[in-house]
Amino acid sequence: MNFGETIKKIRTDKNLTQTQLSEGILARNHLSQVENNNYVPAYDKFFSLLDRLNVTFEEFLSVQNDQKILFRRKLRSQIGEAASLADIETLNALSLEASTLYEKTDNITYYHSMLICKALIAYNTDLTINNEMIEFVTPIKEYLFSMDNWYLYEMKLFNNIIYALTIEEALLFSRTLLKRLDSFQYFAECRHIEQNIYTNLSTLCLEYNDFHSAKRFSDIAIEKAKKYTLVYEKVCSELNHAIACIKLTGDETAYEVIEQNMLIIRYLKFDDLHEHFSNFLKKFEIEVNV
Repeated sequence: MNFGETIKKIRTDKNLTQTQLSEGILARNHLSQVENNNYVPAYDKFFSLLDRLNVTFEEFLSVQNDQKILFRRKLRSQIGEAASLADIETLNALSLEASTLYEKTDNITYYHSMLICKALIAYNTDLTINNEMIEFVTPIKEYLFSMDNWYLYEMKLFNNIIYALTIEEALLFSRTLLKRLDSFQYFAECRHIEQNIYTNLSTLCLEYNDFHSAKRFSDIAIEKAKKYTLVYEKVCSELNHAIACIKLTGDETAYEVIEQNMLIIRYLKFDDLHEHFSNFLKKFEIEVNV
């Protein structure tokens, strides 16, 4: 579906006449020419039309591309969910799906999705950063280094591979990401990206036994989770924070925090996440009643 057809489809789906859509934006005959692909409006007129239609630019693109963009977003969302729950079976299935789609379309986003799935599987096998995981992430890291500026896709991509980076690489990329966040502050996705980056940085620091940095990053992650009312993310951040506190000072109250949050995870029936943190606690030799 081309540009003009997309405008016309959305207009007719919403039962608007050309006069109703064009009034105050451009002449009705100009809109008719737009819908017949004989005229392309200036970008300010185009976004005024979208505003009148009450659709976002992403919605417009998804209609124009027959839902292909939404499907890619759905795939990335499924990978993120499976990763959060350490669901290896689902990650395997999504890896195969992404690989098949990449072969059919040659779209690099599917290639990245496949690599992320494989890297996450390698990590979740024993919760250890290993050479196999790093090997899968290397092409994505090279892709990010090649970008002069990041957009939302690159930000989310970085969040997905952070566990396979060194602390120095993660901090370098983080500075690039955090500088760009201001440009996208009105996108709801930015709230999750901003919070996730601090949670992931705290997890990475735990992996390298840098407990001071882990505590600092998880402090910020908890603050962001509270600010944006991200309950699931708050639980994960508080668990990271408690682990860091125990390793630093043996803080007794941190054990209570772990027990409370593990009960929440169990109550919400996030079984894979419960198992993931149970194994994580064993890795740091922290014993609690979970």
